Amino acid sequence: MRAAAALVAALVAVGAAGVGCHWLGLAHPRKPPPPGPPTYSQYHLDGWDWNRVDRVLVLPLLNESSHTQAGREVQAALTSQLQQLGRFEVVAGPPDDQALLGRLAHRGGRFDEAVMLEIGRATRADVIVQGTITQYSPYPRPRLGLVLQAIGPREAKIVASADGLWDTTDLAIAERVRTYYRQTPRPRPPWVRNHVIATDDGFAGELALDSPALFQRFVCQEAVLALVGLPVPGVAEATAVVPAGATVTSGANCKP
Repeated sequence: MRAAAALVAALVAVGAAGVGCHWLGLAHPRKPPPPGPPTYSQYHLDGWDWNRVDRVLVLPLLNESSHTQAGREVQAALTSQLQQLGRFEVVAGPPDDQALLGRLAHRGGRFDEAVMLEIGRATRADVIVQGTITQYSPYPRPRLGLVLQAIGPREAKIVASADGLWDTTDLAIAERVRTYYRQTPRPRPPWVRNHVIATDDGFAGELALDSPALFQRFVCQEAVLALVGLPVPGVAEATAVVPAGATVTSGANCKP
């Protein structure tokens, strides 16, 4: 009889512990949603290996939006995200070098190959990254259109590119922003939020939808991962490969 009572007490204790773990947020985390379709296009030259790159030059971005500071702000965020990869040295071109930008600025997807080769030799860069801000709105909900092109000066080829519009009126993109800045694996139950003292950065995701700097950082993080061919969290893989024989000649189309 005593053995049966002890067994019942043990089962009750185990059940209570399970319920307690659930309410304290210690139960098994919910499975993340399946990756969604990409909201950008990306290209990679067949056979190109980023592991061979030691130095990357990030040129001033061409700003086609009405916000005059967007070029400098996004270039700074882009340079920071490339540096955080820890795979190569990253050098930012002078943001006030309008003469260089004017010579390099492409029209209708065209640029001067000779200028690219000259810059590559002068800066000892293995890759030159040039970009264009196609549209930008910093207001809630923010929107940023960005085109990035990585060019190998020695190969005279486009080696990678990423082209997309990150518009947080798209619910999928807004959720990726929240997930990027959310530090807790999932929302905690109300009782725990009210009675347990803990660090909670769950509001950072909502703040990023109102903060231009945080939103730019998120966009550049996804664009950089797409550019170098790394998986983007929450996005299904989709890669277009440029034929190995494609080369860039003077006045050639920048896009593969």
